[in-house]
Order: sequence, then C-alpha cells, then structure tokens
Amino acid sequence: MEKQSVMRQLVAAVAGPREFSDNCKSWLNRAARRAGISYRSVKAVFYAEITDPNHHAVRLLEFAARERAGTLASRFEAVAQGMETADPDFYRADVLAFIDVARALRGLDRAGNDTEG
Repeated sequence: MEKQSVMRQLVAAVAGPREFSDNCKSWLNRAARRAGISYRSVKAVFYAEITDPNHHAVRLLEFAARERAGTLASRFEAVAQGMETADPDFYRADVLAFIDVARALRGLDRAGNDTEG
C-alpha cells in the first residue's frame, strides 16, 4: 500500500493539482504529456500495475517531477526577488519563506543527480 501511495504522489507531482474541470483521465493525460510517456503507462503507475522503481515509465516520471520542481523553484525565487525589491523590510518573512521553499525544491530538483557531490 505504501509503494502505491509513493507512485500516486509521483504522478501527482508531475500532473500538478487536479483542476475543477479535470476528470481522472484528463489529469493522468496531463502527467503523461509532461513526462513524455503514454497515458496507459501513467495509469499503470498510478494504479500500482507498475511498481518497479527502475521501470522506464517511473524513471521518466521522476525526471519530469525534478524538472517541474526546478521550474517551481525559479518561480518562487522570482516572486521573492520582486517582493524584496518592492519593500525588503515589510516582506522579509515572506521572502525568507519563498527562498526556503525554493531551496527545498532545488534539493528535490537535484535528487538522484549523479553529478552532485
């Protein structure tokens, strides 16, 4: 059961939040497009038909999740920069929070990267 939860979280990280207009199929299709794999592969990962962490679909989903984390980190850094420029004293706590989140996402972004030391 725990492995299924991890796989579902991986798919959710790639697909992003489920929008009001999404059904399960459209949401899984979004994950498939972002990861560059088939809908059927994403569905198999989501429903624990594929549980091998070395399966090509899982590895592509992990890559897409890291890529998405890097993109989100850049957005948080840009927001923090704008807030700091606008009023560094007033937004100090918010800027620090955004920077912390960006660093956490960057850590996720680097997870599994063999070039990191």
